[in-house]
Amino acid sequence: MSIQVLAYLGFVYLYRKALHCPAKDVLGLIALMAAICIFVTTLTPGTSTLFGYIGYFLGFCFIGPARWLMLLLQMMMITVVTVLFIDPHGWPYFVGPALVVSLGLFSFGVVEYKDRIHSNETRKNKEQIQQLAKIAERERIARDLHDLLGHSLSSISLKSELAGKFMAAGMLEKAQDETQEVAMLARTALSEVREAVSGMKQLGLAAQLEVMASRLQDKGVQVHKVVECGPVTAEKESCFCFVAKEAITNVIKHSSAKHMHISLKGERNYHILTFQDDGVVGDVVWGNGLLGIKSRVEELGGSMKWSTKHGCKLVAKLPI
Repeated sequence: MSIQVLAYLGFVYLYRKALHCPAKDVLGLIALMAAICIFVTTLTPGTSTLFGYIGYFLGFCFIGPARWLMLLLQMMMITVVTVLFIDPHGWPYFVGPALVVSLGLFSFGVVEYKDRIHSNETRKNKEQIQQLAKIAERERIARDLHDLLGHSLSSISLKSELAGKFMAAGMLEKAQDETQEVAMLARTALSEVREAVSGMKQLGLAAQLEVMASRLQDKGVQVHKVVECGPVTAEKESCFCFVAKEAITNVIKHSSAKHMHISLKGERNYHILTFQDDGVVGDVVWGNGLLGIKSRVEELGGSMKWSTKHGCKLVAKLPI
């Protein structure tokens, strides 16, 4: 009796160790458990169900043809042990439980293996999605900062040059006014950067167009603005704001235009934002700014066109 108890304890110890053992190292433990099953069977026929616990590891730790080969070997082992050590009258009572438990736990091991693989793939996919989300967020912030600071810094540069010219001409009051506007622009740029990073909504489109028109007028460009458009969603309004900033920044930095026409209209189920000036423009280089606003527009199902015939013309369309 004591030998049987020790054998059972040894089997439980090996079983628990196999549960925490890498699959590639479990074969030796399975062999030891099988040896204990055979040994205890020589003492008592009540050990038939112990063979079933080996079946779990065969289903979980082996894959492909090796899995089915190991199951076949177990079935043969049960058959041989039955013939050698069990009275023929007791064969059904030994083989039946041994086979049923072995096949049941073998199937459970296969299912557990597939579930583990699925869980690992899900975890990896989730990590990849999180990584892609982080990359996309970094790109969004970088694009927002470029679009925001590009215009603001251009305006600050223009105001600073005007202040320097006024000071050189002895017009100190106007120079002081320009320096105050430079300070205001810097504060506005800082606020916009904070809003871009936190994802908060920026100034409305109408207010942005007013600011743009003021910047152009400071440079001596006459602005003709027409807004004939219904309500625009916050997401599309934000997109149009970035388009406007990029268009005006390019005029301030690169164009010799004297007139600028800005229009926002609703036509044929589209909101259409147009900027057209009379400046002379050479070849257009699609840098980060233009590519950034083009991708923004396309992400919302719209389109953007840029033309340099008879001045510079930018048209951004977003579906209503």
